[in-house]
Amino acid sequence: MDTFVSTSKTVSRKPHERESESVRSVERAVDVLFSFNQEQPVLDMPALQERTGLSRPTLYRILRTLEAKGLIYSFGSPLRFQLGARFGLLAGSWSPAPALVALATGPLDRLWQVTQETVGLMMPISPTHRMCVFEHKSPQALSFSRGMGYSEPLYKGASGKVLLAYMQPDQRRAALALASRRDRELAIKEIEVVLADGVLVTHGEVIAGTVAVSAPVLARTKQAVAAVCIFGPELRLRGSLLRESEREAIRTSREISMFL
Repeated sequence: MDTFVSTSKTVSRKPHERESESVRSVERAVDVLFSFNQEQPVLDMPALQERTGLSRPTLYRILRTLEAKGLIYSFGSPLRFQLGARFGLLAGSWSPAPALVALATGPLDRLWQVTQETVGLMMPISPTHRMCVFEHKSPQALSFSRGMGYSEPLYKGASGKVLLAYMQPDQRRAALALASRRDRELAIKEIEVVLADGVLVTHGEVIAGTVAVSAPVLARTKQAVAAVCIFGPELRLRGSLLRESEREAIRTSREISMFL
């Protein structure tokens, strides 16, 4: 039976070392919380280790602290974990850009009806990452979904590159600095495609076997405040269906842009 075990060792550290370690601890705790999603709300220790890359002792320390604050709930033998009640209270007090999501819901629902694929709206949440703030899952048996609240680096995937394309050069460089040389070179090429065509298609960048189609939602300043995205399997989203999805993504993103 798994149990929480605590060991401590007093080590003298300089102030900047303590501050750096505190920041790393916060980053690790956030990684643990972001491991949960709508598709897998309950995870065991091996799954959390795989998703976070953290050792079992480190994970136990973080989970124990989060549980003490009501953000994690543990149960069973072997131990399993899910988000705690206090996390639900936090989520209930947060509204993801309500004006934009409210404006976009109608056009996105129509896009879903036309394509019958998973439709999403992505927004930048930092200079380096984006988050899904709206998702309507495909009704088809073979489909893909990441879930609202899922985040990903901007340099990876169609919607991230669409957002990058309309950033200031210095902001774009900061986001691309996280990528490997190969990914950075690919992103730079595909940003040019976005600026030329107003839409981008990527294959298997976030989930193997998927196609993502994305187009920008532009404010008056020509800054991308969001990205419309269509997700589907490569087996289905190809040929004329893929070309139609590109046209529909552009049409929907422009409609939302006009509402802004």
